[in-house]
Amino acid sequence: MSSSTVRRLLRRHKPEKRHTPLKRRDLADLPFLERSFPLPRALLFDTTVYVDILQDHFPAIGEIAVRTADAWHSSVAEAELIALCRLLNPADARTRETTRQISAVIAGMPSHRIVAPDGEIWLEAGVLSGIIARLQGYGRLDRRRVLNDALIFSTARKFGMTVLTRNIAGFDLLLQLDPTGRVVFYESD
Repeated sequence: MSSSTVRRLLRRHKPEKRHTPLKRRDLADLPFLERSFPLPRALLFDTTVYVDILQDHFPAIGEIAVRTADAWHSSVAEAELIALCRLLNPADARTRETTRQISAVIAGMPSHRIVAPDGEIWLEAGVLSGIIARLQGYGRLDRRRVLNDALIFSTARKFGMTVLTRNIAGFDLLLQLDPTGRVVFYESD
């Protein structure tokens, strides 16, 4: 990546001007599906969408949004889902079925509807996640989690999509740093 791209990203997000932790906003101030009309046309699913669908906790309004929008999938969410398959205890009787369901979800993602972060998205996500980790005092595990969120957020922003997620805590902070991104939240049933 060119040094001008790096300088542009650092200038755009102005990490040197941020010194105090971000505060979560009131839920009434956030974009929720129930209050989003018209519904977004192109949705990029966060990993929470797949988890909630698999656990039968996805809300009815989410089902409507998914059916009416152009559904897009992230390679980052694919990686998070496949990681779940190996985080589960192999000795647990439920692991085999859960792994089968997750594998079916991944296999069911049309390859022409999967977007992956490019070099510039990785840099932008690194800047955003670094600012959040510093301001919020995140440790190593939280830094990894926020990097994945920032990758999905930055991918959606670059391709003009809206992230669909129930991860209010993570994506509210990203929206505060970059209000040009688009996110719509839902609460699970």
